[in-house]
Amino acid sequence: MSGGQIEAKAVAGPSVTLVAGYLSGLAIQTIPWLRDNLTADQKQNLPVIIAFALSALAAYLAPHTHRPDLTPVQPPAAPPEPPA
Repeated sequence: MSGGQIEAKAVAGPSVTLVAGYLSGLAIQTIPWLRDNLTADQKQNLPVIIAFALSALAAYLAPHTHRPDLTPVQPPAAPPEPPA
């Protein structure tokens, strides 16, 4: 669908991943306690873990974009009740 509306859920995850990844990496480099008390492996993996967790949360909490071009799904009909 060219020129259509971009779904909020599709934008929330990647944008939060970029911001959270850079900010957590920056925090590890600039906050003395983090810089001095984390191992090298933790310094490398922590930004990835933080970015993943926050992006999953952002995509879950982002509002759903209504798609008027799709027909609504009808629930299946209830089966008839057996005679008593």
